[in-house]
Amino acid sequence: MAGWWIPVIPPLLALAGSGVTITAYIAYQERENRQIVMNLLGQHVTPKIAQAVWRDRHQLLKEGQLLGQKMTATVLFTDLKDFTSITEQTDPETLMFWLNDYMSAMSQIVLDRDGVIDKFIGDAIMAVFGVPIPSTAPEAIAKDAASAVSCAVDMAAKLRSLNQQWQVQQRPTVAMRVGIATGTVVAGSLGSRQRLNYTIIGDSVNVAARLESYDKSLDGGICRILIDEETYQYIQGKFPTQFIGSVQLKGREQPVKIYQVFCE
Repeated sequence: MAGWWIPVIPPLLALAGSGVTITAYIAYQERENRQIVMNLLGQHVTPKIAQAVWRDRHQLLKEGQLLGQKMTATVLFTDLKDFTSITEQTDPETLMFWLNDYMSAMSQIVLDRDGVIDKFIGDAIMAVFGVPIPSTAPEAIAKDAASAVSCAVDMAAKLRSLNQQWQVQQRPTVAMRVGIATGTVVAGSLGSRQRLNYTIIGDSVNVAARLESYDKSLDGGICRILIDEETYQYIQGKFPTQFIGSVQLKGREQPVKIYQVFCE
């Protein structure tokens, strides 16, 4: 009986030990990859989007980065009107509280519409709809475009409410501008090992930014929303719009057809 113990038991123990080691290593890798995803996306996406990224992590992650992907997305830029004059007339502490009120409210609207907050630039917000999981079907791309425009309309309604609150609190009241463009972008990790962010680059980013800043004398009430031709084609008939014209945006050689979306 004892004769079989020596040749059989040690290999079994070694096999069991290696199985435990492999399981522990896999669990460690899972935790590390989850931390990478959370560090890159942070609080800038909804749990639903974060779960989708985690589900597809084997296709999206490589060497601690979210791989660059070409996709069709809708980019939204916001900016506050006359913000410079507000900073000159408001003490820094009040300004910071006021701006955080605004940013928190607008960021939540982006997330509620399944958008991704790309970055904050002073008083400006850049958000994207249709990333990081690519939308490929025309219906899905159209839904992303409609979500971006709905987001802008919701922002206008929220800003109106905030202005009423700020007026009572004797804080500044303000209007905003929004630019929205749909097209091909590249989304992925950008930066260095010390500072890595998830971001979007592409022509649509530039167009959205230029639409936001285009002809600041063009009135839009509490929130002026300008969109490009591609976005208009996806949302046509869903929102009240007006054709502004075929204009030469700064830094572009070809004219762009732009439309205004009305939120009042």
